[in-house]
Amino acid sequence: MAKYLRMLRDGADVTAGKLYGVITESIGAYEIKDDANDSHTFYKTGEGDRFEIYEETTADILASKRTQLAALTAEITQLEAQLAEESRLKVGDYARVTDTSSVDEFTIDDVVRISKYNGTAFPLRGECPVSGMSEWFSPAALTKITPAEAHASLIAKIDAHFNPEGGAESRG
Repeated sequence: MAKYLRMLRDGADVTAGKLYGVITESIGAYEIKDDANDSHTFYKTGEGDRFEIYEETTADILASKRTQLAALTAEITQLEAQLAEESRLKVGDYARVTDTSSVDEFTIDDVVRISKYNGTAFPLRGECPVSGMSEWFSPAALTKITPAEAHASLIAKIDAHFNPEGGAESRG
């Protein structure tokens, strides 16, 4: 069982009503870390004490952990929804082609910019920023990338086209 001091009055970097974990205990003396993370020893005298002793039972710990788990689960759900929204392709975004099974004009790793969206099975119109060639893609066939990643990928492809043996390294 964990033991805590519940402070009855403010002072010495402790807050009234707050629980502080007991670090060490000897007869009537309890050492805690205060709000400033300093060690303090408080003594139980019986009258006018600044604290009361609180012992946390296994049931208390379990209830606390369940509350923490529920809060963490809610936070994870919120972050997953935020990640899904950030990953969702929108008009103007750049994407890398990762599946060519439903398209003819593109290859794996080609870069496209989303130019249109509709509600069909292939809702994303991807257009090559260099050639202007375009096709309709499913969301699963594309992976969102940043403009900087798109730029680097396009430059690498152009370099490879003009210098197929060495790419950017052999430019002098």
